[in-house]
Amino acid sequence: MVLPLAGLAYAQDAPEARTIRSNDERGGGDALEEVLTLPIPHPFLLLGPSLMGGGYAPFAYRVEGGIDVESSYAIVRASGAYDNGRKVNDNDQPNSNGHDRYLDGAAYFRLNRTGRFQGLYFGAGYTWSQLSTTNYTKGGGRYQVGGGYDLFLRSCKECRRDYSMRINVDWLTAGHDWQNGSHGPKASITIPSPREKRHWFYNQNVGIYRFHETVTEPTNLPLVQLQQSQRYFDCFADFGVLYRF
Repeated sequence: MVLPLAGLAYAQDAPEARTIRSNDERGGGDALEEVLTLPIPHPFLLLGPSLMGGGYAPFAYRVEGGIDVESSYAIVRASGAYDNGRKVNDNDQPNSNGHDRYLDGAAYFRLNRTGRFQGLYFGAGYTWSQLSTTNYTKGGGRYQVGGGYDLFLRSCKECRRDYSMRINVDWLTAGHDWQNGSHGPKASITIPSPREKRHWFYNQNVGIYRFHETVTEPTNLPLVQLQQSQRYFDCFADFGVLYRF
């Protein structure tokens, strides 16, 4: 969930951060990095615009809040979010109002604390979303699995980092979403990497999902089969500035 907007905070300023040796991404050497290492939850808030597909109005705003844990061994996140997305092309018009609510949680484990693979992590989680409109409400929960990489770049092997970012990709399953069966990859970029002891982050998420036409009468088997055979792809993107306390 996360362009640096604040000055560098040194590891000795807080007990949960310390200076460690990390592998140099360019030349394979070692360089000093100052990162969070203890499993202490840090609350965060995020605000930004969303680009919506899937029959939604093209623009919405999104507000998100939650906690982020960055330790030597694991990454844990839990959040809730809201956007004012509304449907404008859903075969059920007029449908003037709408919003989405989200809950998300995941845990990732670092592959290696030291060495060339220390930036890699893998894990899984669960996410729930619900769309509410003037005419109807629908949603469901989904399992997700994925991982990512914390990238640190520097101008020399013994220099401190001058750029960092986190790349994360999760695969969202259809899960309990029997109405649309939405599933597909969701990729995020966070600058700088959340491993750094920073407060301000830029976060961007892009999801590409496959889904079928909404099932409206689950007891009508011929209609269900027809609706499930009508499949589509669409893309959603969120952009935001995140403040971590």
